[in-house]
Parts: sequence; structure tokens; C-alpha cells
Amino acid sequence: MIVWLIRHGLTAANEKHLYCGKTDLPLSVEGRNLLRRIDTGGISAQRFITSGMRRCVETMSLLFPGRKAEAVADLREIDFGIFEMHCYDDLKDTPAYQAWITGDNEKNIPPGGESGEAMISRVRASFDRILSDGQSAVIVTHGGVISAVMAYLFPAEKLDRYSWQPKPGEGYEICIDPANHMATYRKWKGSQKKMKSEWRNKKPEECRYSFFQHRDCEFFPCHQTEQPEDFNCLFCYCPLYALGSKCGGNFRYLDNGFKDCSSCLVPHRRSSYSYVISKYPELAELAKNNK
Repeated sequence: MIVWLIRHGLTAANEKHLYCGKTDLPLSVEGRNLLRRIDTGGISAQRFITSGMRRCVETMSLLFPGRKAEAVADLREIDFGIFEMHCYDDLKDTPAYQAWITGDNEKNIPPGGESGEAMISRVRASFDRILSDGQSAVIVTHGGVISAVMAYLFPAEKLDRYSWQPKPGEGYEICIDPANHMATYRKWKGSQKKMKSEWRNKKPEECRYSFFQHRDCEFFPCHQTEQPEDFNCLFCYCPLYALGSKCGGNFRYLDNGFKDCSSCLVPHRRSSYSYVISKYPELAELAKNNK
């Protein structure tokens, strides 16, 4: 069976280097933007699981839109108690913080929170229950949780929880053979989608969104043209018709007052997208006058 462990995307706490466990933060704007760039590569799993925390639920919805995910509360992050939403510089001179980071950090309990051992115990028990189901799963959870699972599955690597922690939006793909008590893993971070920033400086006519052909249409091309390969079906019914004589096209008025546009190719030229869009403010004014 295969399990994907994926850390939630960036939050404001990550960006400010704050301790954040039980605090139910959403993703930051940057976190959402970075996740939108990730292509999950067609991952197909039988179960989709989050910790139920908002940042994990939002990450799941961005990476796997439309998937119904179940919440497993024992996969939530460690509770940092009174240290929640504070950074090292805020805490470094306080006795309570110094007592927590001194000695056995796994056993020490932050005031009002839980120890590393307590978190590891509940996470391992929860993960074992997921494995017993025998189904492949995508688990969107927290850095500390993922580290606890990886240290549990791969003790021979002798890495501590902090060394196993992936970056936000990244994680591990784990292949598990329960019958033989074997597991292998590889790091996972998806691939990068091409985003708007890569075509922002192009002219609209150079982009795919500005051109479409429906060659299976019974009427294609619906106007005579010597260049059918450049016939644009995007504006099938011309939006400029309503502008009357101000449309800029090659038309004539019939005796009944209708426009005959059979000789006009303005909305159907590959090069006309920007022109048609430039006329939309005039169409908007017509709409205002007819409300």
C-alpha cells in the first residue's frame, strides 16, 4: 500500500517563525498561491485524510479539489501550550521556556500543552489504525506529525523529528508492505504548474485562452474564409452585434432593420480578441441603460 504524507501549506505562523500547534490558522495568501502551483501528478488514493485543522483542510482542497476528506483529530500538531503563537525571541529569556527546552525536550511539557512523547504516542496509534485498513491514503497533516511517523517507520536512519520535517506543501511517498514489515520512501513535492506569471507579458493573441475552434460543428466555418486554420470560434455569437453601427465590423442593414453580418470576420479572426474585449465597456454602458 502507498501512503502520501503531505505537510500543510504556509501560514502566517510559519512565515513569522511562531510556535503553532492547536491554534487553528488558515493558510496565508502566499501559502495558497504556492499550493496552486503544485501539480499532484494524478495521485489516486482510496482515502483522503486531514487532521481537521483549517490549514490542512484548505491544503487538501487546493491540492485535491473535489475530494471528500475525513478528519482524524489525533493527527493534529503538538500543543505548545502558553508558547503558542510566540517566537523564540519572545520566549528565550523566560524561565518557563528555558525549562522546556532544557534537558529531554521529548519528555518536557510546555505549560498548558503536551509533551513530544504524548504527541508521538497518539500519532503512532492513529497511523497504525490507518495502516490496518489496508487502503492507500493521502494524509495532509503537520510537520511534527509527519516527522513522528517517519521516525517511527524508519528508525534505522537515526534521524530526529526535526530532521524529518518537510517544507510546507511537501512530504513523503511511502510504500508499505505490512506482511513483511517493510517500508520504503521517497521525498514528495509534486511538480510545478505553469502559472499566470509565465504568460503575463504575452499579448492575449499569443495565449491559448484567446483562441478556440469547434471543428466538429456542422457550420464550421460559419463565415467564408480563406484561412480556416485561423477561424476563431470563441465568440460564436458576436457580442458586438448589440453595438449596431459602432461594432466596427463589415455588415449591412436589411430592410427589416436587422444586421446582415455574413461577410464579417471581425469576431472570428485569431487576431481580433483584444479588439472584441476592448468593446466590452461600451456593451456595459448599454446594459446599464437597459436595466
